[in-house]
Formats: sequence, structure tokens, C-alpha cells
Amino acid sequence: MPVWELIKNDIEKGARVLVEDYGERLYATAFRLCLDAHTAEDLVQRTFVRIVERISSYKGDSSFFTWMCAIMVNFRRMDVRRKAANALVFGEESFDVPDMNPDPGESLSRRDEAAALRRAVLLLPDDLRLVVVMYYFSGFSVPEIAQTVNTPEGTVYYRLHEARLKIREFLSKVFRMTGIKTSEGARQ
Repeated sequence: MPVWELIKNDIEKGARVLVEDYGERLYATAFRLCLDAHTAEDLVQRTFVRIVERISSYKGDSSFFTWMCAIMVNFRRMDVRRKAANALVFGEESFDVPDMNPDPGESLSRRDEAAALRRAVLLLPDDLRLVVVMYYFSGFSVPEIAQTVNTPEGTVYYRLHEARLKIREFLSKVFRMTGIKTSEGARQ
């Protein structure tokens, strides 16, 4: 029996199966969206609560995971809007500025390159970061992303293209400013 039917029939057992079957995958997607463990945990918990509350609205038009991610993405958008509003009112800084002056004698290891890539993704505008995370890190197809974020497929392709350009630009600045040579994998 599919988990959504199980939730409809036995909410307690269904919720337990939901968390067991989808918890890790949903958390991984949430973490890649916000890059903060506590925020990701909160996002997943709120998503699971909403899924159980609104299970009757799932019609099977998309995959169940895509539907769950759409709920999570909506929560994330609300959080980002709220944070931006608070930043305007209270003058909070919305992201960290990367350290552009590491020891020039150091060369980036693959781990450092991955950290620079994660930083570049984190600094993307939310709409670009969302499609990058869903496409590259969570394995969604462009049609699934379009359905999840309720936007045309062409827009998803455009956002992926823009995100790649911004990531390349950020990484080239980091590597140029530090005088660091990158590995073969990082140049690709």
C-alpha cells in the first residue's frame, strides 16, 4: 500500500512509514537548499506535518516525492521572504562574505574546491539555488522541477544556465584572487 493511502487509513502508522521511507532523502534535499542542519531539520519537520495534514490533496498527478518537495520549497520560500523582510527592518546581514584572502602558498585540495563550490551555490539567489540543488544534488529532472516550483520548463533551463554562469564567475574570482591552481576536476 502506498504511503499516502496508509496515512489516510492510519495516520500514526502512516506518518511513521513516511518518515522512515522519505526522511533521509527529504532532509538531504532540505540541507542542500539551506546548508544549515537545524534549518533543514525544521524544514523537514514542518513539511512532514503539512503532508499529513494535507494528504487528501495528493492526487497522484506527480510523483509523491515531487509533491512533498513542492511543499518543502513553499516553506523555504516563506522562510527566505521572512528573513529578507527582517533584514530590511533590523539591518541583518543575509549571508556571510567568503574569505577571499587565504594563504597564497596553499593549493586547494579537492575538499577545498568542493567547499568553494558549496559556497558559490549558497551565494546564488534563492530561485537559482533551488533549481541547482534539485537538479544536481537531488536528481530531479527539468520537468519535475518545473512542476514542483510551478514554473515553465524553459524557465528552469534558463535558471540552470544562469546559475552555472554565476558559479563559474564566483569560482574563477576565488581562484584568480588566491593565485591557486585548480585540479583537473575543478576546471571542468
